Amino acid sequence: GRASKLVVWDCDGVLVDSEALLKRAEVDALAAAGFADVDEDACNRLFSGYAPEAGAQNFLEEYGKPLPEHFFRDQIANSEQLFRDKLESLNGNTVLTLAAAGRPQVVASGSPRPRVDVCLEKAEISDVFQPDRVFTREDVERGKPEPDMFLKAAAHCGFEPADCVVVEDSTAGIKAAAAAGMECVAYLGGGHARKNWYLEKIATFGIPIVYSSEELLEYLNEE
Repeated sequence: GRASKLVVWDCDGVLVDSEALLKRAEVDALAAAGFADVDEDACNRLFSGYAPEAGAQNFLEEYGKPLPEHFFRDQIANSEQLFRDKLESLNGNTVLTLAAAGRPQVVASGSPRPRVDVCLEKAEISDVFQPDRVFTREDVERGKPEPDMFLKAAAHCGFEPADCVVVEDSTAGIKAAAAAGMECVAYLGGGHARKNWYLEKIATFGIPIVYSSEELLEYLNEE
C-alpha cells in the first residue's frame, strides 16, 4: 500500500510557504525593471516549478521582451535573507511525524541547494533530511518538468518509481512525477495555491488533491 512508499517531497510551496514570498519579490523586481503590468499571478503561471531557462522562455513568449539580465540569479541571491526573515513551515510536522514512524523520505527540489537548506532549517527538519537525502537543481542536468531529479532521488534511496509517492504543488512538478512513473498527490495548502485559476489548473491532471497538512498525512499513511 501507499504507507510503505518512499515520500518524495518538493520544497517550495510544499514543505514551506515560500512561493508567495518569491512571487512578491519577482513582481517588485520586474516593476523596477519597467515591467509594471506583471502581477503575482503571471509570475506564478510563468515561473513556478519551471527551470530558469524554461521560465525565461515563457516570459519572452508572453511579453515579447526578455527578462532583465541575471533576473533569476538575483532573485535567488536575495531570497535567502527573505526566507530567513519571513518563511513559515507548511509540512514540517508532517515530515517529523512520518520520520518518527520510520518512513523513508527524500527532498527533490528545483531550487538551488543553499536556499533549500534554509527552508529545511526554518521548517526544523534539517535533522531528518541529511545532505544525502536532499536533491536540488545542481544534482541534475535537466530540471522539472523532466523526471531526472525524481528518478535520481528514488534510485539513491533504493526505491523503484512505482514504490514512490511525490508531493507537489506545481504543474511542472506534477508532469515530472508522471514522466518518472510515480504516484503524485497535489498539496495546495500554500499561500500561492488558493486562487481559483490555480486549483483549476492542477485539477486538470486528475490526481488526488489535499488542502492541509492533516489531510496530506492521512493520505500518505493509507494502507
